[in-house]
Amino acid sequence: MTGSCAAAAGVPGAVGHHRRAARAALLLFAGVTALTVIVDTSPPPVARADAVPTTAVVLRVVDGDTVDVRDDVRGRLRIRLLGIDSPETKKPGYTVACWGEEASRFATETLLGQRVALIGDPSQDRTDRYGRTLAYLDLADGWDYSVEAARAGAAHSYVYRGRPVERAAAIDAAEQEARDAGRGLWGPPCFGHTDSVPR
Repeated sequence: MTGSCAAAAGVPGAVGHHRRAARAALLLFAGVTALTVIVDTSPPPVARADAVPTTAVVLRVVDGDTVDVRDDVRGRLRIRLLGIDSPETKKPGYTVACWGEEASRFATETLLGQRVALIGDPSQDRTDRYGRTLAYLDLADGWDYSVEAARAGAAHSYVYRGRPVERAAAIDAAEQEARDAGRGLWGPPCFGHTDSVPR
C-alpha cells in the first residue's frame, strides 16, 4: 500500500509520516539555500558606463593605486589613482600591509596591458609631490578603476588634504558595498585594518 493510499485508508502514523517528510524536505531546502548564500564567492557586480576614448596602455602595476602607462602623446607616465588608497606593499622601511598583495593582484588582473583613458579632476592637482600624474583610469567601456577597486575591497576611498575628488560619491558608495559584504580588505583577516608599520 502506498503512502497516500495508507493515509486514505486510515493506517496509523501515515499522515504524521508525510508531515515529517515534508518538514524535513523544507528544512533541507532552506539549509541548502542558506549554504548557497554563505559560500557565494562570485566576483562583485561590475558597473558599466558610457564608452570613452582611450589614450594610453598600462605597462606596469606598481601597487593597488599606482601604475605606469605609455600615453600616446606624453609617453611614459606614472599614475597615482585618484580617490582611492590601497594597502602598502613597497613603502621603504615599512611592512607589507594586510591585503596589499591582493590589491596589487587586482590591479594587475584588471589593468595590465589594457588601453585606458587618463581622466584628470579639476578639483585636484595634476601631479603629486613625487611627480606622479594624478588621474582616474577608465577602460574603453567606461569601467572606472577607482570605483571598482573600492567595490572589490582592493582599496578604500581617500581624501587628500580635505579636498574630495569629483567621483567621491561613487567611490564611497562602492566602498560601502564592499564593507557591507565583508569583501576584500573589509573581510578576514584584515577587517579594515591595513596599516603598514616600520620594520
